[in-house]
Amino acid sequence: MKQAAYVLALDMGTSSTKAGLFDRDFNLVLTDKVDYEYETEGMKVEIHPEKIWKAFLQVMERLKDYAPKIDLIAPCFLSPSLIPMDESGNALYPSILHWDRRSAEQGRRALALIGGDRFLSLAGNLPYPGGISLTGLLWLKEKENAVFKKAAMFGHMNTFFIKRVTGHWAIDPTNASLTGLYHTVAYGDWIEAFCETFEIPMEKLPPVVPCLKVVGSVNQEVARMTGLRSGTPVLMGSNDTSSAALGAGVLESGQILNITGSGELLAICLDRPIPDEKYYLRTHPLPGRWLLFNLTLAGFALEWFRLQFCREMDEKEFYNTYVSEILREERKTSVRFHPYLAGDRTSLKQKRGAFSGLTLATTREDFLFAILEAVTGRTQGLLKKIRQRIPLDRVIHLTGGAATSALLDYKRRKFPEFEIVVKEDCTLHGCAFMARRVLEEGA
Repeated sequence: MKQAAYVLALDMGTSSTKAGLFDRDFNLVLTDKVDYEYETEGMKVEIHPEKIWKAFLQVMERLKDYAPKIDLIAPCFLSPSLIPMDESGNALYPSILHWDRRSAEQGRRALALIGGDRFLSLAGNLPYPGGISLTGLLWLKEKENAVFKKAAMFGHMNTFFIKRVTGHWAIDPTNASLTGLYHTVAYGDWIEAFCETFEIPMEKLPPVVPCLKVVGSVNQEVARMTGLRSGTPVLMGSNDTSSAALGAGVLESGQILNITGSGELLAICLDRPIPDEKYYLRTHPLPGRWLLFNLTLAGFALEWFRLQFCREMDEKEFYNTYVSEILREERKTSVRFHPYLAGDRTSLKQKRGAFSGLTLATTREDFLFAILEAVTGRTQGLLKKIRQRIPLDRVIHLTGGAATSALLDYKRRKFPEFEIVVKEDCTLHGCAFMARRVLEEGA
């Protein structure tokens, strides 16, 4: 494959699609972003894939002068993001997202059928609602059976995108890892026995394609819509967290990634799978490696707090001034926060968020500090648990939209045994990492 004039990196996330252009030397020369909103109703959290597709088209309109010079597309995607699709790849139902909790009952039944030990030893994860898309698939089968029967394919957002752009069905291992139907522990393929147990036709599951493989090329229709050249190669890519790991340089066992934004995510690279009922396991984009991770509602909880307790502040004042002041202070509080405003992604119970330890002396600042402490506590728990199993690197790679200087100082106080290094645009740099490997190896 010839050397690219530009590589287009795409991060198609929960609340925005971001694009980055990399030059021949893989310098990031330009970025653009289009925001959008997902929908919530009760326990449902979903987004229509067409909304994300529209954002992609908007980004490409802004990059139209560069589009003909792009020689490779390297994407990463939000995950899980279950989508039932017809034969042409059109969505038959909104994408069920990772915060969705509608399928708790289906998760409990799935666990009873397969058993926790078997789920962990093969799929690497328990069937948690939202976090594992099997539960949403079973919910569709039960509650939206007409959609389930009509669907020609079940996949994630990358399946939808790749099908529309190239005409090929596909899903990568990092996305398949969070379906509950993929052999994550073996870095393998779909688990036929699980599909038989849940009566899910295997022909409705897309081929699992390695992250660092060209899956197809831009078709004529998409070329006409975007200005991209017809035939431009498209990399399979990965999920967004996995791409961020690559971009941060989290490539070897024990290396640590911390993403802070709408969610607070800690991921640790492994050279062998270590399934755990309280955490998630997914494959790493590089073969022979895995990522163990947990996720809590960080940015969402802070925004909820702002809207309920600090309505007199706009976003800039709240995050840049107020939260920064709280983070910089050495504080103690008796208030405790249970960070389950959107449930617990590692539980089949429908947990709720709560504050405890309140007194007549409790202040608004105590509530806010309790939220920050609760999120940090989950991170400390994973580090403590995994360091008993493997040696950990002494560096935490921190990235994300909420990685402010005040947060950095706060985390350095909370984790004095680690060096915390901030890295920007890790998802885009991870896409570029995959593209560079493919171009150098001629995959």
